[in-house]
Amino acid sequence: MTDRRRRGGDKRSSLLIHRRRLFLIRRLIRGSATAEELINEANTTFTDVPEGIYPADASAALRRDIAALRVEYGCAIERDDDGVYTLKSPGSLALIDLPDHEIEAVAFLLDVYRESDLPIAAPIGTFLARIGALMPEDRQNRLNSLTASPKVERPHAPIDGVAEMMRALKGVLRKREVEFDYCSPHTPDGAALHHRVAPLEFIYREGHTYLDAFCLASDVPELVGQFVFYRLNRIVAGSLRRLPQALRRDYRRPTYALRYRLAPAVARQRDVAKWFPETVIDYAADGSATVTAVTNDLWRAHQILMRYREHCRVIEPAPLIEMMRASIERMAALYLTDAVMQIHEDIL
Repeated sequence: MTDRRRRGGDKRSSLLIHRRRLFLIRRLIRGSATAEELINEANTTFTDVPEGIYPADASAALRRDIAALRVEYGCAIERDDDGVYTLKSPGSLALIDLPDHEIEAVAFLLDVYRESDLPIAAPIGTFLARIGALMPEDRQNRLNSLTASPKVERPHAPIDGVAEMMRALKGVLRKREVEFDYCSPHTPDGAALHHRVAPLEFIYREGHTYLDAFCLASDVPELVGQFVFYRLNRIVAGSLRRLPQALRRDYRRPTYALRYRLAPAVARQRDVAKWFPETVIDYAADGSATVTAVTNDLWRAHQILMRYREHCRVIEPAPLIEMMRASIERMAALYLTDAVMQIHEDIL
């Protein structure tokens, strides 16, 4: 009877040791840790072992676990002078073995975020590198040998202060009012002007990170009562202040019905891009197309549709038509001025 109890206890002990060692690998994948942190987190994690999964002599047991992982599975676990353990390689405990097409996807993402100015590009890169480190050596070699395809071309913009501003604003989005000074393009000299806003969310597009906000008060009167995109790098450092006022309502951008016609030159192949939500494309016999959709951002719609140049005519909404017309008139005046100056120079 005594021998059977001992054998049962030995089996349970072996299982607990196995669970402990797997936990150590999982924990070290997350990041480096001291012996004390590893032991405490292991004991906290295994709630089904009330007495703690590590025995009284926990430090010695941890050292045996680390040694076993090194010997039995080839795990490269280093301990620095401060007693911090770091997993350099999981050895034969490689936990992720991706098929070729998914390895190609990882190579593509690594290339996209390697030089990206997206504020969270660095942690994305670290995450992807961690995924690679958990692959068997032959799969890592394949990943390292790949050239990302297709290449993604994207603009690069200044990102000084963007991450810090995001951290400062993150806790108040859709919660409290804020105020700041902003280097506004609405002034001839780009001077910093004061704004009080209801901050809603962050938007990243084409190299810039914006704060989408509802303007409550501003030195630019025409912005008051409007939804505005504020570029984070244009908010004056040190001017941001959280206000005690909670947001008075749930601010939602208005939605506009959008309709525009594309000329045959860009539509006859019937491969028109769907830029907006709820897009429906009606192709005509002459090769043109009428596109209907919705948008809550007329400024963005204006930017996109201007790319079609003379091949696009906006039918609705009226505010977007006015924005398009104003831009066209200003561009025409700009180039007309250049032409007149050239004629004047030619005469001289």
